[in-house]
Amino acid sequence: MSLKEEQLKVGAFFTPLEWAVFAIAQSGIFEKWIEGATIFDPTMGEGGLLEALLLYGQSKGVNINKLPVNNLYGVELNTGFFVAFKKRMRDQYSIEFSENQFLNSDILFLKQDLKFDILFGNPPWQNYVDLPEEYKLRVKDSFFKYGLVEDRRKLLLGGSRIDIAALIIQKTIYCNLKAGGEAWFFMPLSLLLNEGASMQFRKFTICETRYALRKVYDLEKAEVFKGVNTRYGLVNFKRDAITNYPVDYQYYNNGIFEQHYARPLLDPTNSLSILPEKKADPLKDFNLIKIPKKSIPRQGLNTCGANDIYFFDNYKLLEGGYCQISNRRNTLRVPRQFVFPLIDKTNFKEELIVPKKWVLLPYTLENKPLGMNELLKYPTLLAYFNLKREILIKRKGPYIKSLINRGFWWALLGVGEYNFASFKIVWESYGRKLFLPKIFSGQWQAGQSLQSFIPCESEEEADRICKALGDKQIMEYLLSLKMDGTMNWAQPGKIKKLLILED
Repeated sequence: MSLKEEQLKVGAFFTPLEWAVFAIAQSGIFEKWIEGATIFDPTMGEGGLLEALLLYGQSKGVNINKLPVNNLYGVELNTGFFVAFKKRMRDQYSIEFSENQFLNSDILFLKQDLKFDILFGNPPWQNYVDLPEEYKLRVKDSFFKYGLVEDRRKLLLGGSRIDIAALIIQKTIYCNLKAGGEAWFFMPLSLLLNEGASMQFRKFTICETRYALRKVYDLEKAEVFKGVNTRYGLVNFKRDAITNYPVDYQYYNNGIFEQHYARPLLDPTNSLSILPEKKADPLKDFNLIKIPKKSIPRQGLNTCGANDIYFFDNYKLLEGGYCQISNRRNTLRVPRQFVFPLIDKTNFKEELIVPKKWVLLPYTLENKPLGMNELLKYPTLLAYFNLKREILIKRKGPYIKSLINRGFWWALLGVGEYNFASFKIVWESYGRKLFLPKIFSGQWQAGQSLQSFIPCESEEEADRICKALGDKQIMEYLLSLKMDGTMNWAQPGKIKKLLILED
């Protein structure tokens, strides 16, 4: 695929006119433009944000011929979007821009980086791992160049979840914004509120250049971009400045913006906590919980989209060390040493915990995936995986592909010594609004995304840690992250920040 074909639409979500006008009104961009400031949209799409400046001016009674259109600039990769913008400007506004004002090119690879007073844009929202393959290869080194990954190899691991919007913001602030200039971007708020790959972005540093986070408009409930599940907002940055926390955080709710304040707790690169008052701190008197290093919080099992192959609804004990397991698609007889109870949401409500689901784990006593020579010892198990081979080898993701390429195409992710601990402190980390850890004894297994856990060697240790996790300050902290009810409610990374790991 040519990188300039009209079909290449990398994470494009066009900004509705009313919200483009909202951004102009809140930012004061129009007044600065009238006074001579240059404005640059680095990923302009069909130019909606810049067109909104023209319409905003007309609404203020300024004749379009009096507007400083020579101070508008933009770049767009997609040829179809670019041509549509130029045509609309001619047909509707009788404006012919000079050739150097607007370029049909990729902002990441301009031969010459001009600098502007104000950046005003809506960069594409798409994780690196989900980019078109050709484009992914082309931009890979840029994530390293502009300080979003410390090691190129991380793009193949956790860093693959970094959004290309972060790259556009870093690059344009560094290369295209004048000293002391300001930037206003519609962007995914995962860059400010999520764990993992976004932590590097929250250093707000590119090489030796610093820039400050100044204001956030959280538009989660405004439905600006219809059908988009990503949480997003309008965010203001200033080059050559240091963030002064807490920052102004406006949260849209029931048609109005509610005043909040945002700052990271415990560490400057942590997710922002959204607080009702400037000095609020839910962890002010909190003492970090001491746990052994081997008890680090973990995500549950990950079948990489093959739940029907590994998860079962029925279990029957058979003679000779075997059991029969079944689900809606499969029934098989396997050695019971490879079958474990799988935690279900109903188990969190039970006093006497009864298994309702089971998981098949083809692993050795040393917690390694069975090799082919070992599988040959269990003909029914080998026959079952051979039957599912085509599905299993097509699973996607860098971690599982690594195992598949090494010949372990029947393996899962998230399996290690910690899975077989005698006790686990488990909590629901997906879609919940309460943090209620519960101890499971025996070799119960947690499900990926749905649950997270802390493995423990003894009941005494599990009781101590579970009691400490019940501190109401932890619940207040999690609620301050505004992730309740989402897939990012209480993921292991959030809980790990509350712990001290000891040898």
